[in-house]
Amino acid sequence: MEFSFRAVLVDYDEPPPDWVEGELADRGIEWVARQHRTPEAALELSRIADVVMIQSVRPLLNQAVIQGLERCRGIVRVGTGYDSVDLASATKIGIPVCNVPAYCTDDVADHALALLMDLAKHVTWHHCSIRSGNWSGTGLPTRYRIKGSTLGLIGFGRIGRALAKRVSGFGMTVVTYDPYVDAETASRYGVKKVPLDELLMRADFISLHPPLTDETYHMLSTSEFNSMKEGVYIVNTSRGPVIDEAALIEALGAGKVAGAGLDVFEEEPPPLDSPLREFDTVILTPHIAFSSAESRIDLYRDACELAVDIVQGIWPETVVNPEVEGKTAYSFQRREFNSRSV
Repeated sequence: MEFSFRAVLVDYDEPPPDWVEGELADRGIEWVARQHRTPEAALELSRIADVVMIQSVRPLLNQAVIQGLERCRGIVRVGTGYDSVDLASATKIGIPVCNVPAYCTDDVADHALALLMDLAKHVTWHHCSIRSGNWSGTGLPTRYRIKGSTLGLIGFGRIGRALAKRVSGFGMTVVTYDPYVDAETASRYGVKKVPLDELLMRADFISLHPPLTDETYHMLSTSEFNSMKEGVYIVNTSRGPVIDEAALIEALGAGKVAGAGLDVFEEEPPPLDSPLREFDTVILTPHIAFSSAESRIDLYRDACELAVDIVQGIWPETVVNPEVEGKTAYSFQRREFNSRSV
């Protein structure tokens, strides 16, 4: 079959669905998917691609790779966060970068809630205790009733809002810190917008939902942990580096942080000698909050639609560097009507 365009997936954690190849072939797009671990290999595959895609969170699309792309019309991060792409380099040479922001909103919110509930009720700890032959309800920090407690949401985008909806019947007070969301929007979800220092002082549970940027890197470090309530619980399903892990470990050791539910880490997987593996009150999951049978279908369906838009010269709906519009090597037109809700 003759193809007019080429879309390549340079790396993935799980193989993409088989139907993607046929879906794109019907639109005249050749599909190539490979699992690479070095920028050099990623560039070799993607040098003459029209659309370059990456599903994994490994930072393979660095400055050298992006500068070596000879006919790239657009980059698609097949996922929500886009820190695996050197956004500044893509912007500088006029390549639009897209993400798939809505495919796993419910899944991540569900996972964050599961971690929160596990921390509150010590479910995993008691399960492991019984499996090892014990029968005791003691040995961990005192359990407190969720009703009447305060949940602090750092980041109030799609996932933060979905989590707020899920806990709306729990009798919790919910506050949020997000400099890009106004107080009126937060109040529509029964949530009060507050400064970060107030959230840290008030919250019994803190759940993190910001993107990883220069602004959010290590946004929770020693001074922030010192400002928190004694015995606070931390949940992170966003990106590992938004928390300074060394500072978290210190706060856990001192009892300032009573426990943590972590789906993401500064280094993935965390080293075998990481102290995080040793705390009974730390629940670890392997960056799978996004994962469900349904989310996988939604992810690749939306990513395929973005690739089709790019090669057809339609400005994608989820561009994260909109300042490149009008400065690209290929011309784009806006859709007259918004046909998809992404």
